[in-house]
Amino acid sequence: MFWTLKAMCLKKSPLSAKMPDPIASDLKTMNYETCLKLQHAVHAARVEGLLPDTLLLVEHPHVLTFGRRAHEENVLVSESNLQQQGITCVHIERGGDVTYHGPGQLIAYPIFKLPKSMGVLDFVEKLEAVMIQVLKDHGIEGERNSRNRGVWVGNRKIGFVGIAVRKEISFHGLALNVSPDLGFFQMIHPCGLKEVQITALADLLKKPVSLNTVKNRVMFHFEKIFNMNLVQMKPADLRARLSENRL
Repeated sequence: MFWTLKAMCLKKSPLSAKMPDPIASDLKTMNYETCLKLQHAVHAARVEGLLPDTLLLVEHPHVLTFGRRAHEENVLVSESNLQQQGITCVHIERGGDVTYHGPGQLIAYPIFKLPKSMGVLDFVEKLEAVMIQVLKDHGIEGERNSRNRGVWVGNRKIGFVGIAVRKEISFHGLALNVSPDLGFFQMIHPCGLKEVQITALADLLKKPVSLNTVKNRVMFHFEKIFNMNLVQMKPADLRARLSENRL
């Protein structure tokens, strides 16, 4: 009887079962701090083996985020000015300095278990490769730049990377400028870089670019570069899964 109960427990254990295919969930537009809490919840579930690798796609309202190495002097406007424009400030655990997120910028948060053969730098380079391939889909040559991580078009930065890894699971991720108001970047030294130009897909192509189209290409290239098959899950279903795991 003891052996039977033990076997049943092992059978029900999420860590002993075959992990299902990775998930992609399109969160549409979500407040940064709300999304950060969701990231943490998904990360905790991934650590426990209760969720597979999960890719969150989102667009944030105006926010400045400060990484572990951020310097306040890289914000070039007053706190009252930020408040007047509805820009919140959030200090987070990713690497890097200060950056801006807002409407028209596509954010991808891969909450993935890094295999032992993949270092953090390898992972960052794969995120850059995703953005480079998306740009290539639009006829734009993106590249890395020794000045700073991320993706550049010539001397203008278009893609940003800032991650954290805990217990071999990544969170935070990449940001690709599709059609944001580039004026907001003038409020900061993006990523701590002075006299750097920021650009976007719509700015380079001189025409509107669909954020949904770019989302699809981002998912496509995640699948190719990370050798995975993403199964789309609605945000409500993802939250339900997380709630079930807490019971």
